Amino acid sequence: MTHGAPAVIQPTDRGDGTDVAPTPDPAVPGPPPADAGEAPAAGSTDGTIGAPAPVGDPDTAPVADSGPPAVPGAAPGSSPVPGAAAVPGAGSGAVPVPGAAPGTSPAPVPDGAEAPARGRRGRRTLRGPGLRERRRQQTRARIVDAAAELFAERGFDTVSVVEIAQRAGVVEKTVFNHFPVKEGLVFEADPPMRAALLDAVRHRPAGESVAAAAGSFVVAAMSGLGSEEAATGVAEMAAVIRGSRTLQVREREILGELTSALAGLVAEETAAEPGSLEPWLAAHAVLGLYAGLLELARDRVLAGVTGPALCAELLARGEKGLALLQFGLAGYAKRR
Repeated sequence: MTHGAPAVIQPTDRGDGTDVAPTPDPAVPGPPPADAGEAPAAGSTDGTIGAPAPVGDPDTAPVADSGPPAVPGAAPGSSPVPGAAAVPGAGSGAVPVPGAAPGTSPAPVPDGAEAPARGRRGRRTLRGPGLRERRRQQTRARIVDAAAELFAERGFDTVSVVEIAQRAGVVEKTVFNHFPVKEGLVFEADPPMRAALLDAVRHRPAGESVAAAAGSFVVAAMSGLGSEEAATGVAEMAAVIRGSRTLQVREREILGELTSALAGLVAEETAAEPGSLEPWLAAHAVLGLYAGLLELARDRVLAGVTGPALCAELLARGEKGLALLQFGLAGYAKRR
């Protein structure tokens, strides 16, 4: 449905420098409510192929005269996921683990970040960017929660993006604006996990190898998947991923992307010659440890094993694997 542009009504000044918004004319149509008047974007309705371009999403539309929004999650570990494991060693916060549990917590808006001004500028300030970003994160959280419920009920491949949008109370285009492909609803933890892993390598102390820094990060992250808090999310995602060929392929792609990113960082840091195998060997060894521990955690949780016993098992097996990496790669890429 197309709405005509409403007539512009200038605010009045009551004499003390504060603008007073006039009473709207009931005969003049206003803008449509968010999501209510939007037509679904053209494209695939099952969300398994490319998505339409994000145009006009009410959650991300810019506000005039306001600076760029503070995007939560820019610093590694700033947006923990309910039910997912917190990854130590990634700064002051926690980082969700890909494939553990979907979800995103809305980022808190700092108190006193900007004092509200009076007049029109004050009203504009109250609408963004903090409130806009909080609203965007809340919408994203609703979408992820709705998707997780539907995937757990019926499996990934049989659920359409239209159904996810309906349960979340938004239109299909809004889902695509947040997640260009449907697989992103399951693997949304990938970007912060990747950033945290690379940061663990970049900030390792002098004398520590890549295998030690990245491997310790992985072992700490994976051992947390055995906790009671993470068990439900790990079990649900294990069942969803193992029940979908599409998700299994995407998970292998993510693992390959993580490996390439780590190998590229090591090659850059060591000024490796083109075609050198050492960066790839180090990266594959670390990500092999990651993949093995993740699958072990899923197997155990699906079998009903959780809590301190599983955490201890994952930690022990992870440390044993890390010791093997250290023995073979301890002398490679030490910080000088």
